[in-house]
Amino acid sequence: MFAVIYRWRVEEKDAEEFRRRWHEITIEIMTHHGGGGSRLHRAENGDLVAYARWPSKDHRDRAFAELSRKTTATPQREGMAVLIEETWLRITDDLLIPEADLPPAFR
Repeated sequence: MFAVIYRWRVEEKDAEEFRRRWHEITIEIMTHHGGGGSRLHRAENGDLVAYARWPSKDHRDRAFAELSRKTTATPQREGMAVLIEETWLRITDDLLIPEADLPPAFR
């Protein structure tokens, strides 16, 4: 399994729409294209950063190709966001606590 870190520069005026579209695209990927889910974060410098899980780079490439055929409307293609980083990480050890099992201090 792989984790991929995506970092986008998004103008504040576009952040809400970007997040809405990120949700739609992520749900589509999980439901129809074998993605393993994602989390979106805001970095200290204002960039939006997502952590996504994929079984392989090939799965991701096929999913993105299929999405491209379905629609050309993505935040990046519309100039709403600039992808400034994509880093692939092979998961070797996973000690992340599932959301439902986090201690109360996290809620």
